[in-house]
Amino acid sequence: MIKKLVIIGAGPAGLPVASQIRKETKDVDITVITDRNYYSYSPCGIPFVVSGMIKSFDNLIMRGPKHYKDMNIDIITNTKAEHIDVQKQIVTTNKGDFNYDILVVATGVKPFVPNIKGIGLEGIYFMYTLEEAIEVERALKESNSIVIVGGGAIGLEMAYAFRKRNKDVIVIERNPHIMGSILDPDMASIVEEYLESNGVTIFKNTEVTAFEGEKGKVSKVVTTEGEIKTDMVLVSVGVRPNVQVAINSEIERGVTGGIITDACLRVRKNGKFISNVFACGNCVEVIDGVTFRPSLSFLGATAVRQALVVAENILGTNTVFTPIVSPGVSIIGELEIGAVGANSKRAIENGIIPKESRAYGLTRARYFPKGELITVKILVDKSYRLIGSQIISKEG
Repeated sequence: MIKKLVIIGAGPAGLPVASQIRKETKDVDITVITDRNYYSYSPCGIPFVVSGMIKSFDNLIMRGPKHYKDMNIDIITNTKAEHIDVQKQIVTTNKGDFNYDILVVATGVKPFVPNIKGIGLEGIYFMYTLEEAIEVERALKESNSIVIVGGGAIGLEMAYAFRKRNKDVIVIERNPHIMGSILDPDMASIVEEYLESNGVTIFKNTEVTAFEGEKGKVSKVVTTEGEIKTDMVLVSVGVRPNVQVAINSEIERGVTGGIITDACLRVRKNGKFISNVFACGNCVEVIDGVTFRPSLSFLGATAVRQALVVAENILGTNTVFTPIVSPGVSIIGELEIGAVGANSKRAIENGIIPKESRAYGLTRARYFPKGELITVKILVDKSYRLIGSQIISKEG
């Protein structure tokens, strides 16, 4: 009997599950449901399209509908999953019901929307999906001054991209330094100096209190340090697990807000793990490999690893997903920033007193021209267990 596999989400977790299952067997009916129009694209490339380095958003699309049609994978777009009945094995959507034998929840993340007066004005954008990026690109043509709320990796990558388009850019960060979730202050200062040398203005220790507009469109950002006139605002203050369908279906979530799973990535409801319902990707709570506490990992690499674990378990292999340290890289202009494990702030928050050391080197031999400086920071605990590292340089 051909089993029905339904996957909710067509991102870096959902689609790899579908593809891996299809590579191993033709005897499964695979349906992927997504509430988006675009899928199978690389969101990491969006800033490079905006900056002009990459010609078009079309270049970010890795595989088109024909690829999945040829693989006999049915992808249904613009369809929102609203409820899962684990007893009857039915997913209810805004376009009807889908029966399943095996279900995978891979709903990813959604941008965090802060409770700030005027947040709904026209000209304020939250850029995470390709659809949102296309809207930003359209608005950019009629904007000269842009305020970015949030000094995380995505916001700073976009700040540099906007400067490459000769826009006036101001970044507002509520904390004492930028990229605070992955970098220590001394390493963040390298990034700050680079952005400022490229014409980006950064306001730290500054909080947005309101957005004001004219004729329904944003024209001013009100902060604790004064008012800023602007044509456009990009709010980039982080993301949260997209777990509304899990909430509606009483699938359990952990202290981080992500979906709880067992080591094989099966979900839990009413205190029991469900043998035929899995979850993977950025919507899932994971165990941090440094603190060994529940955490979230909003990385495509994590999503793909989890997808392969889910696929193997669906195919009958008992495979587990182990604790992770979430290595990631951000590229801001010529600057490349890498981080893995915990930074000092997160270590201290988890009761670990870090010891640290910095080292410097060059990307090329000392006598070879055009070598760039590499700055490496290593963090260890009191037993000298490696708990984290940060590295910044140019030239790859």
